[in-house]
Amino acid sequence: MKEKIKMVTTLIAFISLIVVGGVSAASYVTYATVLPRFGADTELASANKATNIQSKVENSVVGQGYKANMWIQQGSTKVSPTAKDVTDNDTRYFTVDQSAVGKKVSLVAENASFTYVTVDIAGKFYPDK
Repeated sequence: MKEKIKMVTTLIAFISLIVVGGVSAASYVTYATVLPRFGADTELASANKATNIQSKVENSVVGQGYKANMWIQQGSTKVSPTAKDVTDNDTRYFTVDQSAVGKKVSLVAENASFTYVTVDIAGKFYPDK
């Protein structure tokens, strides 16, 4: 009987770990790169879009007081609206087109205004917040 109780207790503890682990922090991809000059865009991060919930970006740095525009693409197709004028310590949410679910998506950014310099950018991309 003690053996059976011990096995049930161990099983309950194991299931609890799985449930808690699966609900904990959402996975994200970090990025730290440079936005090219003259308004060209660049891919910051990519990951699989598993669900149809919003994506989230926690942008920590846009260097030297500049601003960035960001959006999400699946392949070469834009699948979200553009978040304009993203700055330091700026969190943005993106509604992503249903067609991107189950596929690899990329966070893309550009300088918000035409610049002659490159601009540092860094943060976290959560494909499924």
